[in-house]
Amino acid sequence: MRRLTFLTPDLAHAETVVEELRELHIAEEVMHLVAKDHEMLQSAHLHEATEMETSEVENDFNWGIVAGGMMGLVLGLTAYGSAFFSVEVGMISLLVIIIIGAVAGGWVGKAIGESTPNFGLEKYQHAIEAGQILVIVDVAAELLPDVYKRVRQHCPKAMVESKHVFHDHPLAA
Repeated sequence: MRRLTFLTPDLAHAETVVEELRELHIAEEVMHLVAKDHEMLQSAHLHEATEMETSEVENDFNWGIVAGGMMGLVLGLTAYGSAFFSVEVGMISLLVIIIIGAVAGGWVGKAIGESTPNFGLEKYQHAIEAGQILVIVDVAAELLPDVYKRVRQHCPKAMVESKHVFHDHPLAA
């Protein structure tokens, strides 16, 4: 699965490209559009990108879980064998401390990620502010030639950026 990212000059081009992608049986749920005017996308019935695509929430959440789990492990190992409030810290307590640390770290990571813009989309921000529309679509590898052909047909100047997506479920994006 590849994630393609490219700019269309205006709403008419974006609608045409989305319709072409629909003809290739690409699901609406894996097409995400980013525009300066959110109402314009809604009135055109185009799938607007969520914070999962426009922020670092997923990445920061994952790192928060790892960091929180590691801090919980260190805290748990430090407290292992000790007694707090007449409760001895054993293996079960160690696991509980690790889980609490991972959950707390994930929560903090999610909070940070929601306010952090997606690093990969920053380079498109000036074009979005100028009125262009960013299209993000997840495509199966076997459809890539057809998708490139149809995008180039309607947006010949579009520079299509492609990167590997680490999930195979089409709705996971």
